[in-house]
Amino acid sequence: MKYIIRIFISAIVLLVLLYFTIGFYVAYQILKIDPTCGLHEGSLPNSWSTKVDSHEYSILAQQLVRENFNFKEYYLDEWQDVYFQSRDSDIKINGWLFNYFPNRPIIIVTHGISPNGKCKSESNIITSFLVNKNFNVLTIDLRNYGQSDTVSSYDDLGLKSYNDILGAFDFLKQIGFKSTSIGLHGISLGASTSIFAANAEPQIQAIWADSPLAEFNMILKDEIARYGLAIEFGPAVSFAGRILTGIDPRQLSPAKKLSDKQFYFFTHGDLDTRVLTRHFNYFKEYTNQNNINAEFWLAEDSYHVDAMFKFPEVYSKKMEDFFNKNLE
Repeated sequence: MKYIIRIFISAIVLLVLLYFTIGFYVAYQILKIDPTCGLHEGSLPNSWSTKVDSHEYSILAQQLVRENFNFKEYYLDEWQDVYFQSRDSDIKINGWLFNYFPNRPIIIVTHGISPNGKCKSESNIITSFLVNKNFNVLTIDLRNYGQSDTVSSYDDLGLKSYNDILGAFDFLKQIGFKSTSIGLHGISLGASTSIFAANAEPQIQAIWADSPLAEFNMILKDEIARYGLAIEFGPAVSFAGRILTGIDPRQLSPAKKLSDKQFYFFTHGDLDTRVLTRHFNYFKEYTNQNNINAEFWLAEDSYHVDAMFKFPEVYSKKMEDFFNKNLE
């Protein structure tokens, strides 16, 4: 009998170890950071290309929309390389400042998850759209990315790095911009990070969110499914994420951080397989139920952050209208 009990206990221990090992593996894969910009490393506002990594997209439509995009039309030749402190610490953040238009608003543009950064094509094209509509822009590298300080090997999912956006906000006020003239634009995880920043800084009035996740349990289920696992592995992945990053990933619910005193614009691709459209629908329902000022655009026949490449004129015009309406 004792032998059988030992075998049973050993089996339970092995299953528990396997369970948490799988959880750590998945969390590691999701959260590990390549601090470079991947194939876009070294790209500048006048040298970036959408063709550099087009072959890495498994969906043909995403490849083609980038291969056929006339990126050189959107080059910018003048910018300042700037550094400033994150609001929560002495972490040094790097940005490119496009300060062209006196007495006009400025937008802080924030990139998505690794491999990424201000050198990637998405940040550059948004910057060009905005500059062409007479907005100033500050595009940044969050901590652990690009030319900003590296303080961890894992992404904090915006739950700490939102302070980097607030550091950019403070920097812009120091050089003369009014708080009511500073808006945010975030791409994918950068959109969630921008929402967290705006929640912590009520002076920020206008936030554009391109393809953000909405709620922790939804994105956890989505990410686990990408590895062929059931939601039952969620607690193990969540626990591992907390160990690796020092943050509680269960706080990753941007929809719950929206304010009825700020203005939001949500855009998403209707074919998005990276951040599923149910996140877009969640934001829409949540804002309606809580009387939050929000506009929505579900881009047709578009995958993850494709709308800016597929509908550049529509995208830039919607940004122009939104920021002109909500910033001074």
